[in-house]
Amino acid sequence: MKPALAAVRATAVLNYMTVQPKLAFSLSELSKALDVSPASMSSILLALNDAGYVVRQPRHRTYELGPALVAAGHSAAQRHPEIEAARPEMKRLAASAGGECIASAAVGADILILSIEGRPTGRSRQTWIGQRLPLMPPFGQIFLAWSSDREVDKWIARLNGRIDSETAEALRSSLDEVRARGLAIGLRNDQVDEVVDLVHEAAEHPSQIHDRLLEAIPQQISGYTLRSINVDAQYDVANLAVPIFGPDGSVVLAMTMFGLAGIKGSDLIDLGSEMLSSSRTVTREIGGRAPSVPAPTITMKVRHAEAGAASA
Repeated sequence: MKPALAAVRATAVLNYMTVQPKLAFSLSELSKALDVSPASMSSILLALNDAGYVVRQPRHRTYELGPALVAAGHSAAQRHPEIEAARPEMKRLAASAGGECIASAAVGADILILSIEGRPTGRSRQTWIGQRLPLMPPFGQIFLAWSSDREVDKWIARLNGRIDSETAEALRSSLDEVRARGLAIGLRNDQVDEVVDLVHEAAEHPSQIHDRLLEAIPQQISGYTLRSINVDAQYDVANLAVPIFGPDGSVVLAMTMFGLAGIKGSDLIDLGSEMLSSSRTVTREIGGRAPSVPAPTITMKVRHAEAGAASA
């Protein structure tokens, strides 16, 4: 069953305003950005204003986020203790690696940024709370590695058949490796940068980006996942992610380090081991449990692996 169009449009308005919380928007700006007619947008904003989710400023005839969202956010934080529980570990990891540590969750077909700790490096890409990234291959492996075959099939199907069966099988194999290591390692390259640029553009023009993302993402699947590490090589790592498991064994949160350009293989192994320790700490604190799979052994498993694709 499909959700009601009005509800979809209302959530799109809130999502759009959430990633730019300090700005106010006119009806025409929202209508254009979200590709919704002015008449329909006016009805949506009236309902959201009446409920306190947005506030209309009569003088400038603009809309901004309302106080009802503060109450909703407070209640949601109590329902999802993993976010606050992860903060101390995120701060420690960010300080240790000298970069940014980001907490995110899988929400429908998106990866939603929920918390950020640390400082961006010169190679970091701008990231903000409320930002949404596409949960489609090869992104989001950390959320899919412990999922059912049905969920993995849905993840792959988001590419709308734009990859062949061999590539699909390689994606499934990469999830096996993430599950065995307990973490996901994504490399940075020109194709990944193109997708990240589109994601940033989507914050301002969400209705115009989906098809372009669908074209760009399949082109950077090959070479994205780092499958083995040479301790003496250097790698341009786009992200290094570990899962936080909830009481039912599902991945409720991911902690991800960004901005690891030119990291030496041995340092990457050490940081990965440190992140695995943090993952276990937060999982234990929220009463979570890891699925019944062999314990991750990144240090031994990866130290003796063959050399991967190293950057200069």
